[in-house]
Amino acid sequence: MKKILIVMTAMMLMTGIAKADWISEAKTKTEALLEPLAGDLGAALGGGMYEPVKNGGLFGFDVGIRTSFAGISNKTKANITQLNDSNYIPAAWLYASKGLPLGIDVFARYASLKIESSAESIDLLGVGVQYTVISDKLIKPIPGVSLLAAVNNLSAPGLDAQTISAAATVSKKLPFITPFATLAMDKTTMEVVTGLGTVKPEKTQNRILAGIELRLIPFTYFNIAASKSGSDTGFQLGIGIKN
Repeated sequence: MKKILIVMTAMMLMTGIAKADWISEAKTKTEALLEPLAGDLGAALGGGMYEPVKNGGLFGFDVGIRTSFAGISNKTKANITQLNDSNYIPAAWLYASKGLPLGIDVFARYASLKIESSAESIDLLGVGVQYTVISDKLIKPIPGVSLLAAVNNLSAPGLDAQTISAAATVSKKLPFITPFATLAMDKTTMEVVTGLGTVKPEKTQNRILAGIELRLIPFTYFNIAASKSGSDTGFQLGIGIKN
């Protein structure tokens, strides 16, 4: 677990050094050319928040680090040449959630990524709510089911993006490991200040995700999942403590 924590922390630090080249290039594009980028940003912003069904109730909590790596589409690479040498759009957040009565959990996550060779930053902020429809317990033969709704925002100099996500997750708790699968929809709206005015490209796409969560030490977890958003693949990692 200590080694995993070191790797996760290193990933978070790497995503904290962001280059502004692609942002500057995006400011020179038309709305139509930015639509593929909106989809890829949505895949990144809408990732990193999926996990097995929560069962903590009023005493439930979750604190950790969540990361998302969204594949960059060929159309985005063709339109934003500064992303040609990249395979993924990475994102990392500090994450916290709290259980409430009636099977409800609320969560928030945040990150501030320093732009390389600049005093400015890219800020990430997300909030959401999860509702447990069917609890997932070791002694129950049927899997758990939960619903999620979330809003995630990216704010950068001259470029903002917002992704609204709705999802359903199924999971089955087993000793030390819990497999889970998610179906989601992400709607992303960008607002980019260009030389000819402000453009607002939009993109809506579906997401399918499958992963596992390991709980080898009490109150700790590590999860990993592969996803497909639109036609591109990605993955997410999470580590932390929870009840």
